Amino acid sequence: MIDPLIVLIISASLALLFFMAARHKMSASAQFKAQLAAYELLPEFILPAAAKMIPYIEMAVVFLILVPATRSAAAVVAAMLLTVYALAMAINMLRGRADIDCGCGGQPQLLSFWLLIRNAVLVAGSCLLLAPASDRAMVWVDSLFLVLMIAVLAMVYLLVEQLVRNQSFSDDRGASHG
Repeated sequence: MIDPLIVLIISASLALLFFMAARHKMSASAQFKAQLAAYELLPEFILPAAAKMIPYIEMAVVFLILVPATRSAAAVVAAMLLTVYALAMAINMLRGRADIDCGCGGQPQLLSFWLLIRNAVLVAGSCLLLAPASDRAMVWVDSLFLVLMIAVLAMVYLLVEQLVRNQSFSDDRGASHG
């Protein structure tokens, strides 16, 4: 059994993550389509539909993962999306094509082993939502802790993302000067 506070922290954190990703993809749809095309995994005729559907699926996860009745299904969809994204990254890295933007949203970020680890951690978090939650009553201090933990996790996530971007930039500069 998992504590209901942990369920809420993971659910809200994943909702925030998927909201930011979907929002970016929706606001820069042409850029996302180009990022998706750069992976060279989908046939050209499927790209427009996939580029339009993915952000809507991510946005559905945002809302469904916050509702207890639909949380498990949303967690499965989230885990599947994150796994497919990681597989697409891994395939391109194995092809020697790590120099493409991951398409995760926000600032450009090259494919890396760290992105695969990040997605594995996020998949594990999604899967934790499938565990039964205890029936412990929530108290007011849980609400405060929930807000603080989401803020801390968001900051840690952003910090790790920036470190990975810096590492990619550092690797590129070293390769061009070495």
